[in-house]
Amino acid sequence: MATAESPRSLLTVEDLVSTTSLGVTVMAGQGGLDRQVLWAHSCEMERPERWLGPHELLMTVGLGVPVAPAEQAEFIARLDDAGLAGLMIGNHDLAPPISTQMLTEADARSFPVLFVAEETPYAVVARHVAAAHSSSQIQQVLKLSKLYQVAASADDDTAALTRDLALLLGIGISIVDGLTGIAIVGVPGPHAAEHTGDHATDEPSAAKARTFPLRGDYQVELRIEEPPGEILESLILVHLMKVIEVSVEGFLAAADHRVRASADALANLLSSGSATGVEELLDPYRPSGGFRLAAFAAAAGERVAWAAALRRLPVLIGPGRLNHHALIPQGATDDVRRLAEEAGLHLGVSSVFTDYRDVGAAAEEAARVFTAAQFSDRLWTEFEGTTISVLTRSHREAQEIIHGVLGSLAEDTAAAAKLRDTLFAYLRNDRHWQRTADELHIHRQTLAYRLNRIEQETGLSVTRTADLSALWIAYQSWAATKNES
Repeated sequence: MATAESPRSLLTVEDLVSTTSLGVTVMAGQGGLDRQVLWAHSCEMERPERWLGPHELLMTVGLGVPVAPAEQAEFIARLDDAGLAGLMIGNHDLAPPISTQMLTEADARSFPVLFVAEETPYAVVARHVAAAHSSSQIQQVLKLSKLYQVAASADDDTAALTRDLALLLGIGISIVDGLTGIAIVGVPGPHAAEHTGDHATDEPSAAKARTFPLRGDYQVELRIEEPPGEILESLILVHLMKVIEVSVEGFLAAADHRVRASADALANLLSSGSATGVEELLDPYRPSGGFRLAAFAAAAGERVAWAAALRRLPVLIGPGRLNHHALIPQGATDDVRRLAEEAGLHLGVSSVFTDYRDVGAAAEEAARVFTAAQFSDRLWTEFEGTTISVLTRSHREAQEIIHGVLGSLAEDTAAAAKLRDTLFAYLRNDRHWQRTADELHIHRQTLAYRLNRIEQETGLSVTRTADLSALWIAYQSWAATKNES
């Protein structure tokens, strides 16, 4: 349980300013003088926020302070975002002129910028801070020991680690992904249930929430909720962040690997029909249980893939020719629908199929549904009509349809491939001439010539409904079997 301490029992920036012997004056950030100071550290590195943490005071002679006013303002922003207690600059000629822009940024953020007399050694300031905290050091060391014992027994389980740390410290802990806003882990504090009414945020006794960015390769935030009147000690907070950073980095690296593996597996299915690695990613689902293929806007691809990986959903997500696609086992449909609803994402969804070789045809079907339904009020739109399994009940039947309908266009020659691709593009684009010509990068007159050749080779009309139905089924059959060796 966090030790109940009043703010004045911990050293603050104001305490340093009011200690006359130190010779400290306030240049800017007067509104932040109540910030706690855990430690005072001298650093002249270019990005000192990499080496200092929350509630630590940066002391500098000015070598690390940028010269340009805009860069000085950004310097203050970085220090404040990292949770530092403040900035102390010595009265030395080494420091660049302090700009109005820098001081304005500090005032806006209530981030204390202090000026200290030249005759005051920084070692004196550091000893002053250390002495102020000496009475509680033994208790903090014991708590730190327990904190690292919990971390050592977590076995790379971020959820278990977070739960145990929250229990140890008596606080609520949430780890939130910056890209999706998803809470990777969320453990409510022991007093959360006491403040669940409509006016909970207006109550002075409600749990206090604080947010801190975590360092690492991914954009993540740590949110802690402390019980009323019980502020987590600054030293404990620093080590809590370090422990969680290490665990979360491993968890997110695994999610990142899953995102890339998922995209690669789906790309292989769509391009070559290879199911290598698919069953591991979709475990425990198998084709016999049924799959659907969903199409959605490419702009949302990264966010959706990341969200699915964070939730460890057994789906494959990756880019297609025009849209992003998701291969969804029937048993995971509700989870994906829930994700889509939370993201406000429109999906066009194919009919159910039970053979990996039908993925290509399902992708075409899903894309058509998505194109037709993306501007509707429904976020989840399923294909309504004859299912793929009926159109291509077996590969033998599919081959019979292909050769019976397409005739010479099914041959493995460059000329046949050119006419076949033209026909399929024409069907995909609902017989829209300009869209078809644009997709094929040809002139409308060239398209007209090719369509005439197609009618001659197949003996079918590209305008008569009955013939178009046969050509469409042949196209679907080709899409389902094109990767067969």
